Amino acid sequence: MQIKNMSYIIALAEAGTLSAAGKQLGISQPTLSVFLSNLEQELGIDLFLRDKKKLIPTPAGRIYLEAARRILATQEQTLQSIRQLTTAPPIEIRIGVTPLRGSEVASKIFARFSARYPNIRLRLQEGYMQELRNMVQNGMASCSLGTCFDTESADFDYITLFREEVIVAVPAFHPLAHRPKNTSMEFPQVSPEELSDSPFILMSPGSSIRTISDYIFHQAGFSPTVVFESGNNLVIRNMVRNGSGIGFQPRSTALMDDPDIAYLSLAPRYYLNLCVVTKKGTVLSESERYFIYLMIQNDFHVPYYTPDFNEAARNIWDEFHTEGGSL
Repeated sequence: MQIKNMSYIIALAEAGTLSAAGKQLGISQPTLSVFLSNLEQELGIDLFLRDKKKLIPTPAGRIYLEAARRILATQEQTLQSIRQLTTAPPIEIRIGVTPLRGSEVASKIFARFSARYPNIRLRLQEGYMQELRNMVQNGMASCSLGTCFDTESADFDYITLFREEVIVAVPAFHPLAHRPKNTSMEFPQVSPEELSDSPFILMSPGSSIRTISDYIFHQAGFSPTVVFESGNNLVIRNMVRNGSGIGFQPRSTALMDDPDIAYLSLAPRYYLNLCVVTKKGTVLSESERYFIYLMIQNDFHVPYYTPDFNEAARNIWDEFHTEGGSL
């Protein structure tokens, strides 16, 4: 049984006629007819019944076909195993993301990244900010997407992209919830000192929001009454909704149509930096820089993000942006 014979017989069975099989194989009908006649003569048995030019496998033909398919499948598996020995394994880049950020990246950026770098496997590793910094420090991620308040660090470099206002979420029954707002502002304003008598629900230590919260308390000169801490912004928001206290939130988490929560701006305003964190001195690969470029493109459309690019971010934009114009 030769490999060519097997592929010819399979084509005849699938096409059903000599002419159709000939077209599929790229050979003439007479040549295929001679091949089939010679093979059946060699085997001493018919492999097909001829019924008005239609070829129908005989019992012997079905046995031959089953064996042919198994042998061809084994051949393909063998060739794939050999190719794997001579083909370099796919490159994998690992990027740390917050749970919410991870879902956004997967839905909006993954396809474009894969189209440009089909042989690079993108692995997103989820965690909160302290975990994301640890991933970078320990080499488990080449970089992490997150937030920061202070970009001066002996251990990390920061590529700053945008900034986002930090606002105060209060229950709808809180006295400050009914403060009138200046028509030129999105939310009414409140000074940090006016919050000193309220119980706080705070993000856990190590998060960017907690760092900025502690800074606000220090600047205002009071120690807050903390009734609960959580690493999840959604937990903070739900507890504020239920009247357990007040909390600081990124603007992106505000639910404007929620009747149980009111939002306030701080005076002066405070901002989180949306950034990419890398280990000190790290040089990112082209694919990693392109990933960051896609993040910049995507976030330009977020209305509550204000561009705040440092030199590293501008260099990445200029490297990939082909429509002209620097950041």
